[in-house]
Amino acid sequence: MKALIDYTLHLADNTLILAQRNAEWCGHGPVLEQDIAITNITLDLVGQSRSFYQYAALVTE
Repeated sequence: MKALIDYTLHLADNTLILAQRNAEWCGHGPVLEQDIAITNITLDLVGQSRSFYQYAALVTE
């Protein structure tokens, strides 16, 4: 069970860090459509990490 929790937290941390790195690029792109696309991808990654964290909390109960 501990391996499942560790793996889930690993996935959550990775997606959250990737979202933070993508967020650094928001507003710096030369094309508005690309900026909006990066922002949407970032929001998707934040949602994924939130789901992983919630799943890890559910499994530990």
